[in-house]
Amino acid sequence: MVTKIGIRLGLLACIALAATMVDAAMTKNKLASNKLASNKLASNKLASNKLASNKLASNALSSTRLAANQATAEILTTPDGRDVYSYIIGCALSDSTTIEATVPGAPDTDPLASYTCVNEVCTFTGALGLAQHWIDRRLDPKGQRWVSACLLARVNFHDQAEAISLRGLAPELTVSTDEQEIYTVEEGAFFGNLFTDDEGPIDWNACRGEGQASGEFGGLALRDCTEEDPGNPGKTFCGFNYAGDCRDYTPDFPSPYACKSFDLEEGIYGDCHPGVSDGHWPSLRTYREIITSYVTAE
Repeated sequence: MVTKIGIRLGLLACIALAATMVDAAMTKNKLASNKLASNKLASNKLASNKLASNKLASNALSSTRLAANQATAEILTTPDGRDVYSYIIGCALSDSTTIEATVPGAPDTDPLASYTCVNEVCTFTGALGLAQHWIDRRLDPKGQRWVSACLLARVNFHDQAEAISLRGLAPELTVSTDEQEIYTVEEGAFFGNLFTDDEGPIDWNACRGEGQASGEFGGLALRDCTEEDPGNPGKTFCGFNYAGDCRDYTPDFPSPYACKSFDLEEGIYGDCHPGVSDGHWPSLRTYREIITSYVTAE
């Protein structure tokens, strides 16, 4: 069942809502013809500076309050903002949900873009469903961290689309055996919260996975967001806080690492921190909403 939430943005950024139910067979057929897409593969064509330049609001997506939706109105007024919003919706909502927004002045887009606009009506389609409840109520801190981790994982330093497999403890990130067998190279893990109102540094963090630590090959050639930037120590090439290696990859010679646990069977990290330690992080915040990304070996 596909739910469409209509958002009309006028000069005063007023919000109007409408819901339309569409035959569930459409979604079922779409998934059947695109098995890997339904198993949480994501394209990550998203520049990190777009995340930094657009303030994200956590108010309910269907709220009719002007003040609550001012940030949404603002983010949809520019192409970069609409691009970011498409990734926000893709991470937060399921593939049975789309958001349609009337955006005055928005040009028609290429049908293959991350969102589409036709006659000033822009359509944003859900995908992963990490925060489906955001439709009708405020996004809670847990949801904020899941959506943030998803957005960070989809950032690409080269601003090019590269297929990746996203994995985590959220049930929506469960992947098939086929996907695990195809996407075998561990890039790293992403965690943080982009929804905070703090004036300080952005809370975005990444640690380097075992595959990325072993060198550049396969799908890693166009994935650099978990690598430390030599020209900016402490930051990745994408500007995220560099948390070091996700775990100790040299058990004979223990080294500092960022995450407390790694599920070998599922291939996901747990309890990660924005800095490294030898297994004890007394002064660092622990994140449990973590997304581990994988690419192909070729």
